[in-house]
Amino acid sequence: MAVGTSSGRHAHLSAREVETVPADVTALRHVDQLDDEAFDQFRGLVDGDTVNVQPAEEAPFEDGEVIVHTAYYRVTLR
Repeated sequence: MAVGTSSGRHAHLSAREVETVPADVTALRHVDQLDDEAFDQFRGLVDGDTVNVQPAEEAPFEDGEVIVHTAYYRVTLR
């Protein structure tokens, strides 16, 4: 999925657990819908890592997207 950042910039991905799916969420995917690379990045995010993607357009997540796993996780791109 493409992110709305300018070309050539990099993105820092992080994820945090949320209790419910916020009303403003525009993208929601189940962990089974992630490709292998996105799943590996997501596992790192859940473990507290920050994943860097260069360029930002190659980020496998949208800013604010919620991933359903054992809980709900909201992904942030900075």
